[in-house]
Amino acid sequence: MKINNFDVMFGARYEYIENDYRAGSTTGNGGTTVVAGEDMFAFAPGGGLVYNHDDNWQWFGGAYKGFNIASPGTVRDDGTPVEKETSVAKEIGVRYNDENLLVTVTGFHTQFKDLIVINNSNSDSTPDNAGNVITKGLELLTRYEPTGIVPVGDLSLFAVYTFTNANLDGAASATDSKASLFAGGRDGSNVPYVPDHRLSVGFDYNYSKYSFGMNMTYQSESYGTATETETEEFGGSANARAGRIDSYALGNFYAGYELTDNAKIKFGVNNFTDLEYIATRHPQGARAGAPLTAYVNAYIRY
Repeated sequence: MKINNFDVMFGARYEYIENDYRAGSTTGNGGTTVVAGEDMFAFAPGGGLVYNHDDNWQWFGGAYKGFNIASPGTVRDDGTPVEKETSVAKEIGVRYNDENLLVTVTGFHTQFKDLIVINNSNSDSTPDNAGNVITKGLELLTRYEPTGIVPVGDLSLFAVYTFTNANLDGAASATDSKASLFAGGRDGSNVPYVPDHRLSVGFDYNYSKYSFGMNMTYQSESYGTATETETEEFGGSANARAGRIDSYALGNFYAGYELTDNAKIKFGVNNFTDLEYIATRHPQGARAGAPLTAYVNAYIRY
């Protein structure tokens, strides 16, 4: 709906889910068969508002509810059912846009209740409720296409920065350190694998049939588990899934050439400094991120 300079958007979703679960059969397991069912429902409304101040400035905001439901076998009421996950996401921001410059600043706040996480031991994918989580932060996105800096071709500069504060709202409900990376988490603990800072900067350049580009990405330190231990231990015992994940910065570049209107070739190098870094500590301990990697691909359109 459009009212003067305002754009108003609203929608809602309702789902009724009938879960049926059956395990075993009348043959091969002594005649034991488990049959169960669970009916669930979810209602997720949401809406946004945009104020178009003029041709360049926009103010916007919104609030949206979401939900996530686990598999029939885990939501059945067997004494420890996995509850449905719900969330409420809110954002507010401002955007400026003209022929050469785009800048967007967005503040966000999302509250998760009964967050669903999967088993991280690599033995199965059984989900569990980890507890409640609140994420909040700020995102800055900008793209600038200057004129007159390069004698020929088109240059585009970009930068994206995100500050995220993701914390447990209350102690984690998961307790098995071998199955859940949230086990042992206390009220206020940082969510595993969510760094406070992420930054990406780079450029793209196009001239005639040629294209070039480079970007650098950085993320601050995070932790493999909600216990936020600096070393690989949990509750005084060795645990390779726990420990700090150091900050790192990666550099990538590419070059492309347009052979015809329908054919292109592209060459690129990722992590061109060949940085050694930890990408994850799950499922069974620290795993290195991708090393220096080169690639060539071709695109043909008929």
